[in-house]
Amino acid sequence: MIHFPLLRTRRLTVQLRELSIAESVAIASMPTHLEEASCTAFLRAAVASAQGIDDPAAWTVQERMLAVAHYLAATAEDGPDFALGEGHYSDYLDGAADIQTQAPQIEVGEVGGDTWHIRHLTGAMAESIERMTGEVQDASGKPLSGRLHWILGAMAAQMVRSDESVPDADMAEGAFDEFMVARMKIMGAFPESDFSALMALYFAGREKLHHLFKTEFSKDGIVAMPKGGAAANLPPARFPVHTCLSRMARELVGKPDESGL
Repeated sequence: MIHFPLLRTRRLTVQLRELSIAESVAIASMPTHLEEASCTAFLRAAVASAQGIDDPAAWTVQERMLAVAHYLAATAEDGPDFALGEGHYSDYLDGAADIQTQAPQIEVGEVGGDTWHIRHLTGAMAESIERMTGEVQDASGKPLSGRLHWILGAMAAQMVRSDESVPDADMAEGAFDEFMVARMKIMGAFPESDFSALMALYFAGREKLHHLFKTEFSKDGIVAMPKGGAAANLPPARFPVHTCLSRMARELVGKPDESGL
């Protein structure tokens, strides 16, 4: 039995537990391209108790990264400051920067006569963006993919006009996915100058919401950037949940050679 220290943040107090072999096999069996869905399944199994916000799908993507990394810190062979490619966990975790506000959203500026706000990117939102890959097309009819899809999806999920009513991401998956696709199409049809201005507001607003990890988007999804200083030149890192699973569990479902962090 592995002991996990209590994980505390400004919003959460979480006690993790070791997965059973049945739970590990079930998560290892999930499609490898559905990393956010796998993360939710893993955390729902690994969280023994949570105070503040119960469902890991409602945690921010940074809080989810922290919980996965906390599990790895207790289980990795190289110890709590485990290796992440050329760097280590401590090169990416900004432990001094926790969520600064409980406000659901903050104002970021005006575009096209509308005042816009930004809200945190949650696990449920990220899962929807992941599921909707290929559902939005460009002007030539080619499906959007990669980093562009993730940026557009995040803007659709996080950017909200003043007095605009938007659904919660924890509503029925199909309904929120429909909302996301429609919103991504609308934003994708903005005049280029308006979209450019909105994207600038998005990135500036994201900086204001920074906590725990500096996140960015790659062609495969959400990554953590090095926190700076001596680590500034390190590449982006991910915390895929399959690295929390034993080799035995992965071998049992035919995935023994999946890469690490």
